[in-house]
Amino acid sequence: MAGVNVKKVYTETFKAGATLAAYQYHGVKFNANRQVIVLAADTDVPAGIVLNDPASGEEAEVLVIGRCPIVAGETITAGQLVRIDGSGHAMVFAPLTNITTYCIGQCSSGGAVGEKVEVMVDCAKPVKGDAGVGT
Repeated sequence: MAGVNVKKVYTETFKAGATLAAYQYHGVKFNANRQVIVLAADTDVPAGIVLNDPASGEEAEVLVIGRCPIVAGETITAGQLVRIDGSGHAMVFAPLTNITTYCIGQCSSGGAVGEKVEVMVDCAKPVKGDAGVGT
């Protein structure tokens, strides 16, 4: 993916519940204090993708709906559905297979492990795998 291509449709600003300096373009979730932290498990409900690199207590800009890069946890190709793993990385989402995870969008520009892939994101209403998405 050449450059960073972000299309902000809906972003929110939340306090970072931990240092996110090393987690720009990773999936985040809410903690009990309505602060954002990196997902800790594949089953966590994603709040969005953090666009900046805040320290703990600073404002985190979170893309809830739009298009942005996400660091890939495996090779993902354009057109594949995407979920977020317990490290905040983008992973391939397989409907009715990944039944305890949430689909957050579709890859529009793929890449390999550790690279940024571009994803069309909708974390306003992530859909759980047992809902039959894509079937």
